Amino acid sequence: MGIEMGIGMVIGAFFIWAGYIVRTKKEFYFLAGFRETWEPINRERLGNRIGILLIFIGVIAILASIFTIWFGTAVGKISGIVAIIDVSMIIIAIGLDQMGY
Repeated sequence: MGIEMGIGMVIGAFFIWAGYIVRTKKEFYFLAGFRETWEPINRERLGNRIGILLIFIGVIAILASIFTIWFGTAVGKISGIVAIIDVSMIIIAIGLDQMGY
């Protein structure tokens, strides 16, 4: 159980760090397709939206690694569904930025 929890903590810390970089410095090089297929229109708003969503993914990863000890694999399924919803919200945020909202 220790290795899985350590991996979840490291991955969660990475996502929180990436969200902090995106939110404060408005650097989007963590996102796939940046400068190849899309360029942000409103960097401030997009940085805040995506930064918060990346931090949320990091918190999900950390909490899932902790709660897996007590509740087993059901936590992984639930956190996976929440992470998919969060990633789709990131895609929607990029789409809204491209439309100018």
